[in-house]
Amino acid sequence: MLVITIIGFIVAIITVYSLVLWVNEYSVKRYRYEFFNFSNYLATAIGYGMIYFGEGWYREALANNQDILNGQVLIVIGFLLVVLVIYSNIKNTSFIFGVVMTVIQLALYAVLAVVGFYVLLAAMAFFSQTKPVYSINR
Repeated sequence: MLVITIIGFIVAIITVYSLVLWVNEYSVKRYRYEFFNFSNYLATAIGYGMIYFGEGWYREALANNQDILNGQVLIVIGFLLVVLVIYSNIKNTSFIFGVVMTVIQLALYAVLAVVGFYVLLAAMAFFSQTKPVYSINR
């Protein structure tokens, strides 16, 4: 059963990747606009992260009766980044194609943002070259 699950997962990744390539080819040919690109991913991932951490900051401040403005500012900036990507997609393509593909893009980028966050943490841990600290005067 595990082998079937792994094969299904690999087939799903290949299918989604093929869909992304096809959408990019179509949008470049038809609208001269690359739909799935790194700048859209980066803006969306940062926006999602700001919304997530801003919401946590807001809830913690609300529970401790502290200033809630910091969390609200993060949420608004993250929301504006995501809206900027949505606006850019719809402006550069037709309305129907832009809306449908943006919904797919935002769902895909949500998953990739979480995966990218963990990859970033792993890369920072790997490249930080942490070394053990020894206490001599104990």
